[in-house]
Amino acid sequence: MRALIFPLLSALILTVPAQAEQPEAIFDRACGACHFKQRDTARRDEMIAPPMEMMAAHLRQVTGPDRAVFVARVLDFIKAPAEAKAVDAMAVQRFGLMPPIGDTFPELTDGELQAVANWIFDSFATAQLPSPGQRGRMAP
Repeated sequence: MRALIFPLLSALILTVPAQAEQPEAIFDRACGACHFKQRDTARRDEMIAPPMEMMAAHLRQVTGPDRAVFVARVLDFIKAPAEAKAVDAMAVQRFGLMPPIGDTFPELTDGELQAVANWIFDSFATAQLPSPGQRGRMAP
């Protein structure tokens, strides 16, 4: 019996697919190269892209609570950024448009991008835009 168990377990281990990279890890590796997750007043001068917290809050103003619409808008924008698709004109003015995600990270699959967009939807569900008086100062 023992002689059968080891070969069977070995075969099972070898056929189990490698665990996929988690959406937050993909965000950190790809999106996080430019986007902070949260506003950080101490690092304001280091920012090269708007914080994801603010992008999610702006996008929710457009999409409301509809996950499918939110995710579709994220995917459409990151694959082919355009000013007409942007949800924050001030961010475009300050940082410009991002490059298409496929130009910078061509190895990312549509499934991974969709998983990250869903992670953004969930992770920043309560993100709020600062009041108009605080926006320029990036108050916490």
